[in-house]
Amino acid sequence: MNHDPMNARLSTGLSALQVATLLVSASYGIGFLFGSGEVALQWGMAGSIYAMVTALGIAVLAFAAPQLWRSGLQIWQVLGAAYGVKVSTLVALLSVVWMSGVLAAQIHGGVAVVKLMGLPTLPAYALMLVLIFAASRMHLALAAKVFAMCLAASSLLLLYALFSVHGVPVLLEAVPSFAADLPRIPWVRLWVIILAIAPLVVTGADYQQFVMLAKSPRAAALGCLMAAGFLFLFGFLPAAVVVAYQNGPSAAQPASGNQIMPFIMAGVAQRLAAGYGWVVLAGLLTAALGSAAAIVRAMSSATLSAIGSARRPVAVHLAMVLLGGLIASRGQAIIDTMVALNIVYLGAIGVVFVALLRRWQIPAQGAWLAMLAGFSASLIGYLLGWAGLTTLDADLLSLVAGVLASLLVVGWYAAVARLRPVDPASCVRVP
Repeated sequence: MNHDPMNARLSTGLSALQVATLLVSASYGIGFLFGSGEVALQWGMAGSIYAMVTALGIAVLAFAAPQLWRSGLQIWQVLGAAYGVKVSTLVALLSVVWMSGVLAAQIHGGVAVVKLMGLPTLPAYALMLVLIFAASRMHLALAAKVFAMCLAASSLLLLYALFSVHGVPVLLEAVPSFAADLPRIPWVRLWVIILAIAPLVVTGADYQQFVMLAKSPRAAALGCLMAAGFLFLFGFLPAAVVVAYQNGPSAAQPASGNQIMPFIMAGVAQRLAAGYGWVVLAGLLTAALGSAAAIVRAMSSATLSAIGSARRPVAVHLAMVLLGGLIASRGQAIIDTMVALNIVYLGAIGVVFVALLRRWQIPAQGAWLAMLAGFSASLIGYLLGWAGLTTLDADLLSLVAGVLASLLVVGWYAAVARLRPVDPASCVRVP
């Protein structure tokens, strides 16, 4: 009997098409759909920036896929192998930070739908949190089927909406229109979005897991390229629907920008038959619940793994849902919510991760303190932006503060190392 794990992966792993499908599903959710529509109101076809940067990140991931497949190690395992268990634990906990931004985006989307159904803001938030918690406790196989069906139906309805609002010509001209509208994004904001999304796509565990489950390095790389191509082709779709709708004869708009996509889709369905609008809203809400529940499970798993305990999983699930609700209460745009928490995470791990790639020698304790300092400084920048106490771009401030704080700690350890001998056991040489 063959027990070689490499051969087992070759025989049971995912094909390139399966890898591509899973990578797209990790990107093309309700947060992506509603968020792209929301920013398209302001930036036109440049509202597809999130999709385009995600596609770019997945394309870059294709080049790293073969090595990632062979190592079988995700980012916290790589850093843990280099700097020890404390660093691995900290990275796992920090991954909860960026995932909380994705969860908050799903909450935003669900609340937008519930408010279109007629519920006021506070009850809508309360209901959404209760439903997400309940969905996170559902049987995983059943939940996956139900939520996937709703998301697939929503995607088909989006295509129908494109035809209904006469958006096909807009979609066909998407690439030149995107290039023409790109200057509408302030250049600082543009670079913040790129820096917040692309590196996290390359290093994020939610994307890496599918690459490592491929049946071969070739399937892993090809799957990434296929997913990047799909997102490039179809990532313009939400913005094209919104732009075409705005150019139409009757461009009524909902109360808030994050409602524009469900508003258009429900309106299109309502014209098909009375009552279909409510069916569409219910389907979109269910899809949002599915995405949110999956994220809650991932956040809870990372937290329980980091603290080394399987006790009180229900309490951890509840804490993750409440954390997402708290972040959503800030009232940012959907994509801005994800970008802001991505930046906090990258500000925390960025210097140490680059040091590892560059084969710089850092004591294990120094790496841990550098990440902790980077996280603290980035979090302060985020909170200053939340409180409105800075006139700078809060996300840029958060990133710069985190990187500088980490560099100061690394620099201090480097200075100490020059002044006195360092115990080789406390340092890590990357092979």
